[in-house]
Amino acid sequence: MVRKLNIQELISSQGWQGISSTILTREGLSLNSSTDVWNLPYSVRGNSTLDFSKIVHDGVRWGLKFYIKDRIERVSTHAGYAAFQDVWREFLRHDALLLQSAENTLQDRLISLIESSISSARKKHRLWALYRPIQWYIYCAENYPELGFSPAYALELEGMSIPGNPKGEAVRMEDPDKGPLHRSLELPLLIAALKNDTSQELEHLQQKVAVALSIAFGRNPANLTYLREEDFIDLTPESNERCFILKMPRIKKRQLSPRDDFQDEYLEPLYGKYIKELIQKNSLINVVLRVKGKAISNPRPLFLNQKGNSAALVSQDFENAYNATSADITALLKGFVTRHKIISPITKNLLQINTRRLRYTLAVGLASEGISKKELARILDHMGTQHVLVYFEMAGKIVEHLDKAAAKGLSRYLKFFKGRLIDNDEEAINGNRVDKHIAFVDEENPKEQAEIGVCGEGKLCHLDPPYSCYLCPKFQPYRNADHEYVLECLLQNREKRLEKYESSRLGVQLDDVITAVAQVTELCSEAH
Repeated sequence: MVRKLNIQELISSQGWQGISSTILTREGLSLNSSTDVWNLPYSVRGNSTLDFSKIVHDGVRWGLKFYIKDRIERVSTHAGYAAFQDVWREFLRHDALLLQSAENTLQDRLISLIESSISSARKKHRLWALYRPIQWYIYCAENYPELGFSPAYALELEGMSIPGNPKGEAVRMEDPDKGPLHRSLELPLLIAALKNDTSQELEHLQQKVAVALSIAFGRNPANLTYLREEDFIDLTPESNERCFILKMPRIKKRQLSPRDDFQDEYLEPLYGKYIKELIQKNSLINVVLRVKGKAISNPRPLFLNQKGNSAALVSQDFENAYNATSADITALLKGFVTRHKIISPITKNLLQINTRRLRYTLAVGLASEGISKKELARILDHMGTQHVLVYFEMAGKIVEHLDKAAAKGLSRYLKFFKGRLIDNDEEAINGNRVDKHIAFVDEENPKEQAEIGVCGEGKLCHLDPPYSCYLCPKFQPYRNADHEYVLECLLQNREKRLEKYESSRLGVQLDDVITAVAQVTELCSEAH
């Protein structure tokens, strides 16, 4: 058994390169490694501290230190952080076994500990979670067997078949709380709340931008934490037709820093407006950091953490001192849903959202609309198309049916109808103009027509009546018209399109109109 007193002697006698008081990460940042507590310069996490003192056995502790140092220096700070967390969670949190007095050697006890973890993982069908911990053991056995690691057992582990992380399971299972949002029943609620939110409080503006960017681009929270105000570009500041670009930092691409490479994304004008409002609010906040009496000016993150990023501050990574963390982004999304009390019509509970669900929603929606695999991989910032296959697999299976009851229930939340009900032509603007009277004609049975209302637009209307009328604020539907008939026809046409065409887009593109018609039928019922 290797005792604490001879670790340094062992390092010296074996000619090993020890661990200096400072480690230079692959990203070029300094890490104080002089104690058993390492504060990683990893601002994506709120707490990026690795506490090696939790590991009871000296040899095992040093073996893990050597491995984490190697990962931080050669791969990335994230790789070191993830390896420590996995090794601790899967193997070493049960390491009291290593200190038990027994005839078995440390090597045998460590093998017994790992075998127990493997057996437990197999029963729970999560063998994939042992990939990093097993790589740690193999590394130590190859480089530091004297610390208590068996090269023979490492060969055994190397021959094990470790399945990949079961990515896409929530997509395949259509989990109502983890899979993609229902595009007709849930996603419209989120978008409607976004459009109706007029609050100018900092946190509320952050919530709006986090939701908007997650819906539009489906990126990981880490991408959003690295965004800065300078990444938002207004290409047409003097024009009425606005064009905005957001330079999105890329993660998991092996560059030294996510901000070493960007992907330019065009922004919908409304979402660009949200970002402009947030930047204007941010301008009221001072981000000059004072360290030992010296003022340090920092880049301005888009999602500004007023309290400061604890991981960045502790590790003196001052460039990211005011960055939000991934957990902060998730909290903003959940806070938006809670503030607007968005109830899922499917679960009858608060809508569960995070960046992963919105990523699934975007990907499955685009796959359903017939996008190519290559283009979807580009949008999701994947290096290849193998990771997007699950979305195409599910696109053909997810048929989002909408019936009359669901449409009426949904209309209470969405309120797409913005016009006003009238009892007769005398109450209507343009009521005396025959050319402004609107009739609904069933495309499946053109002989069946229904007078539904009057157009209040004084000029020539360039919309597409009667479908667009129910969404127009100048539409004046008759209170006694047969809007139920219109609703039934639209729902039937929707189902026929879903059956007829391979792309579900042709069916669900009527959903806003259907919901608005359902709202009118409900308003008419209330009046009666």
